[in-house]
Amino acid sequence: VQSVQSIVSRNVNPLHPAVVTIGSFQAGTTNNVIAERCRLKGTVRSFDEQTRMMIHDRLKSLVTHICQMHGAEFDYQMRIGYPPVVNDDEEAERFFKVGETLFGESAVVRSEAITVAEDFSYYLEKVPGCFMFVGAGNESCGATYAHHHPKFDIDERAMQRAARLLIGMAEEYATGFVSSE
Repeated sequence: VQSVQSIVSRNVNPLHPAVVTIGSFQAGTTNNVIAERCRLKGTVRSFDEQTRMMIHDRLKSLVTHICQMHGAEFDYQMRIGYPPVVNDDEEAERFFKVGETLFGESAVVRSEAITVAEDFSYYLEKVPGCFMFVGAGNESCGATYAHHHPKFDIDERAMQRAARLLIGMAEEYATGFVSSE
């Protein structure tokens, strides 16, 4: 697991963000017996396909050599997940314009780039688009935990705003105008 962390720091251009995460480590059944088997599961994320595939290649090479060095056997399985989610710049700007028209400038936040793993990426490979987050957190109803947290929940009123935003995006696309009502 420690060696895996060196892949990004030693092999990826620092101007190309990438993440390698070992999210599951399962080994052994008790504290005084060396585990016969160990299972690691993880994810690789980046903003470009070339970097992502290079990381996968380095990961397999690393596992191969570490196991050889220690006389261990391994079964390496790699499932290529979703491609990177990369918004189209013009569509992202259109989203900000529509969001600000509908909800006000203070309600629209530009986030830093994040490595989202999402099937929406397949759409973005075919047509220009924009992946949008609709804030669904609300401290007053206990919706304060991040995605993938076991206590994750949403303030369901956010779905109304999400629907209005999607309608607004469609209106603006079709007519060039968004009704703020």
